[in-house]
Amino acid sequence: MYVKRKEPWGIVHIGVLLISVILLITAFGLIMGGTSLRGIQEIMTDEDGFIMSNTRRLQVSSYGVVVEDMDFDIDPLAWRWFETKGGFLRFKVTSESNDPGKEIFLGVARVQDAYNYIEPIEYHEIVDMDLGWEEFDTGTTQPQFILHQGDAPSAPPTVHSFWIVQGSDSGTQTLTWEPEAGNYYWVMMNADGSAGVDADVRIGVEIPFFGGLGNILLTAGIVVGAFGVLMLYFTIRRN
Repeated sequence: MYVKRKEPWGIVHIGVLLISVILLITAFGLIMGGTSLRGIQEIMTDEDGFIMSNTRRLQVSSYGVVVEDMDFDIDPLAWRWFETKGGFLRFKVTSESNDPGKEIFLGVARVQDAYNYIEPIEYHEIVDMDLGWEEFDTGTTQPQFILHQGDAPSAPPTVHSFWIVQGSDSGTQTLTWEPEAGNYYWVMMNADGSAGVDADVRIGVEIPFFGGLGNILLTAGIVVGAFGVLMLYFTIRRN
């Protein structure tokens, strides 16, 4: 009877073994990343697919709350790629007036269109707001503002046509917006243009390719892991 002698471990075998281990570690990372993205999508999103913040009360004595310089610089090629994957980011803002007698106005406008209306107004600019995420992080820090001195608005915000998206309601309202390249204002005012704005606000973001990216990472992790296991198996079996 002939028994084949085991071959000694050579440099090639050791090299293949190391590559197998690296592939398995890489596969583990890809699978964990994909699982995390899928988990975030399924656990932290609402019924519309938005990752929502906790509710924050925005209460100011001026004529409005403004987020300035929301600058989206999107490469045209990247934009076309996003469109093939379901679009770019989408934002959702929900508000509810804390004064039933006043309607809250929400609007988004390009800076060049709304500058002459917004800048002369006395308003509070949000410089820091720890929103927290609804399912996990409570985000207890209060919003931080800078007061921009100015006058009363020349007219209520509802009369202007430069708003890309807008809405006003004394109850709960929802505004969604998909940005394009440009620089924007986000504005919250009383619909009649009066001073003293008080509303509860939640902000959400939807990333259309979020779940797809998780699936890609999971698939890549499984494929890479399979290669690693096969290389490890045949290297050990050969010896």
